[in-house]
Amino acid sequence: MKPATKKVSLARALSKLGVVSRNQARGWIEAGRVSVNGRSLKNPEVRVDPDRESIRVDGRIIRAKTPVYLMMHKPKGVMTTRSDERGRKTVYDLLERTDWIFPVGRLDRGTSGLLLLTNDTQWGNRIVAPESKIPRLYHAKLNRPIATEDLLRLSKGVDLDDHVKTRPAQARLLRLTEKGCWIELTLMEGKNRQVRRMCESVGYRVENLIRVRIGDLGLGDLPAGATRPLTPVEVRSLGRKQAEISRSRTVPASLRQTRSSGRFRERS
Repeated sequence: MKPATKKVSLARALSKLGVVSRNQARGWIEAGRVSVNGRSLKNPEVRVDPDRESIRVDGRIIRAKTPVYLMMHKPKGVMTTRSDERGRKTVYDLLERTDWIFPVGRLDRGTSGLLLLTNDTQWGNRIVAPESKIPRLYHAKLNRPIATEDLLRLSKGVDLDDHVKTRPAQARLLRLTEKGCWIELTLMEGKNRQVRRMCESVGYRVENLIRVRIGDLGLGDLPAGATRPLTPVEVRSLGRKQAEISRSRTVPASLRQTRSSGRFRERS
C-alpha cells in the first residue's frame, strides 16, 4: 500500500511539480487559473496532495516534470535573476530553454563562476540549507597582499557589518600579483556577498571573485556563459548531507610564516 504523502500548499505544489516558481504560482491561483479535482481554487495556501490529486492550470493537467540539473559558468556582469528592471543581462538570457528552472543560491553581478540551476525544489533547498554544510570554494583577488594574521582572522570567522559572525573557514594564499594577491576561501555557509564582506572586515577590497567549486563539483574548463547537465553521480553527491566534509574542512590549511617577508606559504 502506498504511504500517504504529506500535503503542501497549492502554490508549493506547483513549484514542486516543476511548473513555475512559488511566487508566480500564487498569482496564477489568485487569478483563477488553477483547479484541483475539477474545482477552481483561489487560495494559494489551501493544502493539496500533488501525488494523489488532479491539478490543472488553464484546463491542462499538471504532471511532475522531468528533473533538470544544470551547472553554469556565470560570467561577470550577469544578473542571477529572472528579469532586471534596468534591462541588464541575466543568466536566463544565456539559457537555450524555456521551461522553468531556478538558480540554487545566487552570485552577485560582479562575481563569476559556478552556478547551479534546477527545477527540483527539494534538491535545491537541501543544497542551500545551512545544515547541509556543503563547502563552497572561491578565488578572490585582493587590492593588496594579505598579511598572515588577517588570513588567520578570516579562517577563524569574522564579524560582518550586520554584527553576525561567520563560521570558521578555510583560507590560503594562491599567489601574489603586482599590487595585490589571489586568495582561496572555502565557506560552509552562503550569506549575502559574504566573501566581499569578510575581506572588507579585515581591511581588503575584492577586485575579482570567482566561485570554482560547490561540494565535490568543480567548475573545470566550462567556458564562461556555457552550461552543462550534471551527471547522476554529481546530483546524488550534492544532494546528500555532507557533514563528513564539513568536519574535515573547517580547520585552516597548515601555514608557515616566512621571517623575511612577514607573509606565509602553504606547507607542501
